[in-house]
Amino acid sequence: KKKEMAADFNTAEVNVITEDSYVGQTMSEARVRMNGHRSAFKRNEQGDYVAYMKSALAQHCYEQHPNQMSLTVFKLGLIKTCSATKLDREENRFISKLRTEVIGINRMKVVR
Repeated sequence: KKKEMAADFNTAEVNVITEDSYVGQTMSEARVRMNGHRSAFKRNEQGDYVAYMKSALAQHCYEQHPNQMSLTVFKLGLIKTCSATKLDREENRFISKLRTEVIGINRMKVVR
């Protein structure tokens, strides 16, 4: 049974800072999803960030906050759980509602 895990965005219960917000989906466990982001924050032997383009969060830090190049600067949370068939639709709905493709981190183009 799936449950909605987020407060209603039309109420004062949630304060979302959309300028640096990011909406992403996963069918993996949260730790697996975060490990993917975390690996993009690692430096190679020469001290360079070579994988930052593989994560919108890492790319945002690299380009906008190079002195804070760490996943720990983000506050993470679960917005909603849903069935796999509704995943794309719900992700797009929240990206649109929060405008993260325009003013948030979803505007970053990730290299796969």
